[in-house]
Amino acid sequence: MFKILAWAFHRVTQTNTVVAEYEEQIRLLSEQLQQYEQLQRYEQGTVEPNYLKKTGRVTIVRRDYFVIDQMYSVPNDMLKGCIGSESIEENTPITFLAYRQLDETSGERTIKVAKIVSVGDEKGPARRVAPNAARGVAEKHTKPAAGSNGTICTREEQGFVVGEKNNVITVETLGNDVISVDMNKTHTSFVPVVGDYVTLETRGEEQRVTAIEPFRSNGTGHILSVTPDGGTIFAFNRTYAYTSECLADAYRPSVNDTVEFLAIENVRVEFRFLSVKLSVAGVHKAGGTLEKSPISRTPTVGQRAQKEVREEGAERSQDKPISIVGDFKVTLLSSDETVERTIILKNESRTPQMIREIKGPKGNSLVTLKRPTTLAQCFLLPGETLEYVFSITGGTFTGQHHEEWVWMVAGRISIKRKFIITIGDVPETVVGPADMQSSRPVFDAKTREMQQKQAALSVLREHQQARIVPGTAKNKRPNFVAFSYPAFNVPPELFDLVLTTHDNGELMHSLCGTPYCLGQPLTADTYINRFRHCIFLEEIRQCIEFRQHDIERADFLREDNFLALHVPNIMEARPAILAGNVINVTATERQEGEQRPVVFQGVIHKVLQHRLLVKFDYNFQTSYKGESYRITFSYARGSYRKMQHAIGRVKLIFGMEYLFPETVARREPYLNVRLNERDELMLRDGSRKQGGRLLPWQNPNLNRYQKAAIVNVLRGEARPQPYVIVGPPGTGKTITTVELIHQLVLNAPDCRLIVATPSNSAADLITERLTSVLSARDFIRLVGANQVERDLIPPHLTEHYAMVDIAEDGTSMGGEPVAEPRLRKFQAKHIKERRVTISTCSTVGMLMRMSFPRNHFTHIIIDEAGQSVEPETLMPLALINRNIGSVTLVGDPQQLGPTVQSNEARGFGYDISLMERLLNSALPYAIDLSRFPDTHGYDPRLVTKLCINYRTIPSVLAVYSDLFYDSQLVPMQTNTVEDSELLTTLHGILEVKRPTADYGFFFCGINGINKQTPESPSWFNPLEASMVQKIVEVLYRKGYKPEELGIVTPYVMQVRLIRKQLSFASLESPKVGSVEEFQGQERRIMIVSMVRSCTSQLMYDRRAVLAFISSPKRINVAISRAKVAVIVVGNPNLLAFDETWLQILRRAVDNGTYVGCTLSETLLEAIQTGTPLKLKPYIQKTSGA
Repeated sequence: MFKILAWAFHRVTQTNTVVAEYEEQIRLLSEQLQQYEQLQRYEQGTVEPNYLKKTGRVTIVRRDYFVIDQMYSVPNDMLKGCIGSESIEENTPITFLAYRQLDETSGERTIKVAKIVSVGDEKGPARRVAPNAARGVAEKHTKPAAGSNGTICTREEQGFVVGEKNNVITVETLGNDVISVDMNKTHTSFVPVVGDYVTLETRGEEQRVTAIEPFRSNGTGHILSVTPDGGTIFAFNRTYAYTSECLADAYRPSVNDTVEFLAIENVRVEFRFLSVKLSVAGVHKAGGTLEKSPISRTPTVGQRAQKEVREEGAERSQDKPISIVGDFKVTLLSSDETVERTIILKNESRTPQMIREIKGPKGNSLVTLKRPTTLAQCFLLPGETLEYVFSITGGTFTGQHHEEWVWMVAGRISIKRKFIITIGDVPETVVGPADMQSSRPVFDAKTREMQQKQAALSVLREHQQARIVPGTAKNKRPNFVAFSYPAFNVPPELFDLVLTTHDNGELMHSLCGTPYCLGQPLTADTYINRFRHCIFLEEIRQCIEFRQHDIERADFLREDNFLALHVPNIMEARPAILAGNVINVTATERQEGEQRPVVFQGVIHKVLQHRLLVKFDYNFQTSYKGESYRITFSYARGSYRKMQHAIGRVKLIFGMEYLFPETVARREPYLNVRLNERDELMLRDGSRKQGGRLLPWQNPNLNRYQKAAIVNVLRGEARPQPYVIVGPPGTGKTITTVELIHQLVLNAPDCRLIVATPSNSAADLITERLTSVLSARDFIRLVGANQVERDLIPPHLTEHYAMVDIAEDGTSMGGEPVAEPRLRKFQAKHIKERRVTISTCSTVGMLMRMSFPRNHFTHIIIDEAGQSVEPETLMPLALINRNIGSVTLVGDPQQLGPTVQSNEARGFGYDISLMERLLNSALPYAIDLSRFPDTHGYDPRLVTKLCINYRTIPSVLAVYSDLFYDSQLVPMQTNTVEDSELLTTLHGILEVKRPTADYGFFFCGINGINKQTPESPSWFNPLEASMVQKIVEVLYRKGYKPEELGIVTPYVMQVRLIRKQLSFASLESPKVGSVEEFQGQERRIMIVSMVRSCTSQLMYDRRAVLAFISSPKRINVAISRAKVAVIVVGNPNLLAFDETWLQILRRAVDNGTYVGCTLSETLLEAIQTGTPLKLKPYIQKTSGA
């Protein structure tokens, strides 16, 4: 208040306002005279002043002044005598001389325009450093400056940035000197990057750098091309690349647009564009004219953020009385690091200004105001400055954080500035060299796809022309089998179509047309054609994928009776190389006189960690002398042939109406059972006992939904129509299946069951559960040869396992132990002796070649039926009779479906299981709440839904129950003392401010960067990996074990990075894997790392970017594995584009368990309204169909 009174008193005591005006004019004239004298000496060459000659463009025109490049304010008087000055307007090129001036009030050095050299068009960039020509010659301008102890010299050194680390940049001058610049102590108006041409201002004999400025260029050009990341501009008779981040406002470029740009000259890319905006937007019409297109004035969220970042470094706001100068960009390598930033406010107006208050973010903040210590009101006189000193400390969460501070100025003016704080670093030893990483796609998947297709086509052509010499089979084929099925070879014309068509849209168009007609709706008439071709497409995809194993030149070593081929890590290769597969060996050069190429086929007898043991035909095997050959790999076709055969067989047995039911035909119960009022199982078998005979439950703890499902299957009133048991996560599907098997074996003496699963792990689990329920003589687990080869038989279950011998009974020595671990081979006669046969769907398919009595198998139970493609499910179904057969599908259509490699097959619905198709499209399986209100709308003769969850505490269960199961899941778990302790620990680790630690779903926002390496299409996110490591490390310190934790992430590279970081920190790794690896499993704590963080690729590659993010099935599996706590680590700014994740984010925000990077107002609004963020349409020129 004293300041404002003193200033007012001074104004009052002025005797004449005219005197003050004259004094101001005299001061200005004196300053201009000084500039003129300096210019005269400069032009006469008597001094070496610190002048810079620059070229810019007029960006603002006012009555008394104009602004160049939005930076330099110039009075109109300076235009006198300049040709063309009378027509000056926005975008007019200006060449001028400028010098640096020390502001005695603020102590900072600013650039002032001294003279306008010319007005008009330039023919090229305003100023260019020619590094090769100027190398070794330093342009050093020296200017004496009076100081208290004599003369202090200021110099200017020109050079370019060669390195940056920890906010210290390294500049190599044109005189080959290397200068380090601490950006925290240096004035600058931009953020330097490696390669930028810059001018350094040094002070004193020690050459202390006080300022750094870029070589700026601006101009106009035309858009030549548009890509997802940016495009190219034609300007100055050259082509330059720009990135999408520099696009101004909401501008979406189109080819031939005329644009204005501002750029920094860069040794690597020549021009590093800072901004690109539309000048005259249009597209060429036929007549050669331009049609203007509208420009959107509503920037997207990302563009608003970019605009704010640019504004934070601005020295002056043109429409604000207060300017704010300072570095708002902070990088902290660890959470323990603390830095300070000094922010200077200056009154740029001619009247006093009152700073009413300064506001920081609500809640937790990484930024603390140190000085001034009070936030009381203060006044700034004209030209006066005020320093604010902020302390920035690393928090718990790595990644990028935005914290907004607002200065409130009298007159309802608010000036916002945002601190951008990046926390965390990953050692280079963990993630690899920085130059091998990129935040943009560097792995060209399309090129790789074309190369693999070309290689597959070459192999196909070669085999069509070659003479094939088969190798020595691993096992002798049986002489007699009951049934055989055709080869079902892929039609050559379909092979050619897929391998020679590189545009996916064109390929799908061809497949929809004749002769394939795959675009027609799936009906009973189109069923066989659709699925036959989908199997063919999947087989072609397998052929293409196998090309990654091919070896251009290799030789063999003799090992016992085999030839050994060295292939590093072949046991972990994907797609898998299995014993029984074939390798094809061809000479690298054609032999003279050879009419047809010869292909020697070798059969793989054993797969070891780094080598394959192979046997060829006798002549090749014995005569091989170390020659080198080209090696290609062939895949096994057995599973594809079995599925093709099953399609036709099911049609013959059941008819197509079985697969497309329209009504339910009620039949007499298979077992006339029911539940009494105490939910006991009663069988009415004609006995005189009132109510029937009591059948004891093997598991008395079954709930009413599980019991109802078992009763409905035992009755089988709608057989042979499949009965569906829908089992959401943790509802006891496996327990229900085991009880169902037990009741059938115990109470139906004539029944014979096949229990099939899509995976060996699921079959092993059921086998283990049955060992405590059934006698060893009642059931058998059939396995394929590769399970034995890979030593995947659980040792404690060996007595229950056997291999399949498809030879007819009496034609081979079945039942004898074979190989290790001494498994028996079962023929049909041995299988007939068992009440229950357990295996995978693929191995069950081998039984189609064996002879069984017509009505031998009575019941088919397929566990995890939602994970099998439909033809795979049909293989077990082909083994029962229509009249007495009963089929039960157990699974969850809301969890992961079948794994399908072919994009084309997926496009035609091949990734939809039979279970899901029936529930979604078959009328009898549809939900009808009016008819069946007590069974969630399902007809109990066909469907039962299990709804009681035994796995998860209520707060976590509610998340996926509401999202995916219509809020129907009922929790049986409550928060135990141990659970509360765990939640309290996690609240402490994540710094959650929720009043009570009783909520188990957490979202940790990390604004990181997803990266790739050139060798892999997979992505990784170092900052997310660091956060995951920190959580795991603290949990270990609190006494939690690795087996209690699970880490889910969608990318292989992120899996490897997390494991490396944990190993680097000497921590034992819990299970880290994909969603597929965790299906059917559970952990007390699940951590989900989302990886993808960048929105720049979202519109161009939305399907690839959001493959994991926007798949409800994957989300469901990821978050439903947890028993007590789920921690999602990801970028909310990307996830908010997906509706499901937006709802998940809202759960965390509403319950106070969101932590991490600051949520913008736009994002918070989207979360509260439930409206996902939208992307502007992306404009891209395409060719072809």
